[in-house]
Amino acid sequence: MNNTYKKKLMTGKITLISPPDVFVNKSQSIILVNTTPEEQETVSNWFSGHPLARELNVYFYNNERNLSWLVTAYNVAMYRYVNVDNTNDQSGTLLSYLLSLENTYYSTDDTNTFEIFRLLNTSRVTSIEDFLNRVIIREHIEEPQL
Repeated sequence: MNNTYKKKLMTGKITLISPPDVFVNKSQSIILVNTTPEEQETVSNWFSGHPLARELNVYFYNNERNLSWLVTAYNVAMYRYVNVDNTNDQSGTLLSYLLSLENTYYSTDDTNTFEIFRLLNTSRVTSIEDFLNRVIIREHIEEPQL
């Protein structure tokens, strides 16, 4: 692979967005809702190991009590992840709505919660890494060098 092509592949950057900011452009966006510190570390490590070929907006919402922002960012994002078990603010009142929207993935370790929410959404993931592996499309990832 020549150097010019390599440089074009490595142009992707990640824009992190949290309340109260909203950033709308033509780049793909994802939102991560109510992630744990461990999940946040996993996300950081995952992106460190998977250089992006294109720009990506990543919205973060973590129990900030800003439902207006959450709904706006959630609708801007193309793909969505919700940690149901770590939802402990007012956003819990919106869980049914959030999970009913397309391209929404969620995690829960509670079997009873899963039985309820699977009626709305069958896109349960085992981890945030599982979510990232499913939704960050191949064109975002630089091909590994041999």
